[in-house]
This record gives sequence, structure tokens and C-alpha cells, in this order.
Amino acid sequence: MKHDRTQGDVPFVLYYHDELDSTNDESKRLLRGEHSGDGSFCVDNLHGAIITARRQTAGRGRLGRSFASPGGDSIYASYILKPPENPTEQRITAFAAVAVCLAIEKTTSYKPGIKWINDILIEDKKVCGILAESVPSAVVLGIGININLSESDLPDGAGSLIMSEEERSRFFDALTEEVFRCIAFSDSPALMDEYRARSILLGKPVVLLRGEDSVPAFCESIADDGALIIRYDNGSIEELRSIEISVRLN
Repeated sequence: MKHDRTQGDVPFVLYYHDELDSTNDESKRLLRGEHSGDGSFCVDNLHGAIITARRQTAGRGRLGRSFASPGGDSIYASYILKPPENPTEQRITAFAAVAVCLAIEKTTSYKPGIKWINDILIEDKKVCGILAESVPSAVVLGIGININLSESDLPDGAGSLIMSEEERSRFFDALTEEVFRCIAFSDSPALMDEYRARSILLGKPVVLLRGEDSVPAFCESIADDGALIIRYDNGSIEELRSIEISVRLN
């Protein structure tokens, strides 16, 4: 189902589905013109479009991990974006994390934190995951947020926001507004300051996970491009940009 909507002064198209394999994959199918049979397909018309689903059967997260998408009142949405610059997927992910936190803070009493690079936590439980994927002429930004799910619906370590229908509607509007704002100002240093202010890792000992290996380190800072700056026990410093690395608190 397709709806034309506006958020503030920004017009956008909302594609709503009961079920998809993945909203990111559906976004990429739209960008390839697979659903256009009349020859009128134009990629530019899709910039700013949002693809949502009540359920995902093959939701994905970072490192190719599956993303549990049991439905309920959760939000599974992918934004088709054309940033004014060409920021890395890592930086777009960081901006999206800020957008999610700002929307939560504006519409609820929850206090979210960010675990590098794409997890939003409430009281040490992951409530949101983010996946940015670059494709020709666009970036597909997927955001999955658990809402009104019971503990039995969730994998270990996950949590859920609790919202009324009206609160959920306000939250989705605020999320869309913040995503568009953050992308429009993607060159602003202030956005990374917002990210650092909500990081749960800064100034703390961490463990780096590379495949089967785990390495203790200390989180010194987060660079403007979203890289995690860590110090090893031997005193050496490294800036982590690899999507193949996961981090947890020690």
C-alpha cells in the first residue's frame, strides 16, 4: 500500500506492507525498478521514500546476522536516502542512531544509549538495530525498533519499548523527522557530538570480538567519521572502522 505524506515541509512516499522478507531488500528491489511495469521508473522519485512492514521473515543486521522481527507494534522501516555528501555507511549508521535516540527522547521518558556502532539500548537491553547499505545512487537505511513485545517474543539481551497507539504514531513521525534532519546536515560536527554524548562505551574498558578472538581494550573516543578509537593494554591506539568487529563492555 502506497501513501503520499509530508513530515514538516518534506514530502515523502510511504510504502506499507503486512509482511516482507526484509524492508531493506524491498527497497533495493524498488531501486532496481522491479515493481515498475509501465516504463515510468525513475530512481530520483524514490529518494526520501520509506518502506515499512508489520513483520519481516528475513530481517538482517550487521555482520549478516539475522534480526528478529516478530511483529507486534514494532517498527521495521527502511529509508531510501540521497545524502548531500557521500558519507560512509558507518557515518550514516551513526547519524541514524542519533535520530533514533532523539525521537525516543522527544516522545517518551526512556533514556537511550548507543553501543557502537548501531545498537540502541534501554537499561542495558537492545531495543533497536540499524543497517545502512550503499547502492547505486542511494543509501538504504534500515531501522528496526521493538515495541510492545513480551519477553518471550525477544531474543536474549533484547528489550522493548512500551507505547500506546498514539505514542507510537508520534514516535514514528519524530523518527522520520530526525532521520531527514540528520541526513540533511550530515556534514555537521554537532551530530557526532550528539552520538558521543549517548555512547555507553566512551571511557570504559571493552572487549573487541573478531571472529573467535576476543581482545581487551579501552574506549578512548569516537572519531568524526564514526570510527571507534581504542587503546590496547600495551598502550597502542587503533581506530576501528571494520564492520567485521563487534564490541562489548568488559
